[in-house]
Amino acid sequence: MAKKKIAKSNWGPRGAFAKPKVLMAQQEYREMSWAARKVLEVLEYQFNGRNNGNLAATHVMMADWGGMSKTVLAASLRELTERNLIQKTRGYDRSRDNGRPNLYALTWLPIDECPGADLEEGPTDTPKRKLLL
Repeated sequence: MAKKKIAKSNWGPRGAFAKPKVLMAQQEYREMSWAARKVLEVLEYQFNGRNNGNLAATHVMMADWGGMSKTVLAASLRELTERNLIQKTRGYDRSRDNGRPNLYALTWLPIDECPGADLEEGPTDTPKRKLLL
């Protein structure tokens, strides 16, 4: 009997992000707006496997992704939070370091230890969102 070939992919130093199909099959994911989907992609792009909870989506960042108004960005972040796809791990602080942005975590992954980020949510061993079949 022949051995199965194992797929070998070299994504290079920039890596890749894989999204669970079971998440993509859920109604909250499938019915989100295109603007929310774009914001979620920006957050996923920043994830490196060790920084869940230290992800940001600002108006300036969105300019590099085709632009988005501040109102649409705020509505998209609210939609992603309501659909339990992201959770806020640190609030905006205008008084420190020329303003620090809100930080978020992807809810289907545990929150990581992020030294120096001053997260209001500590690291977790299990994700907030359970992916059920």
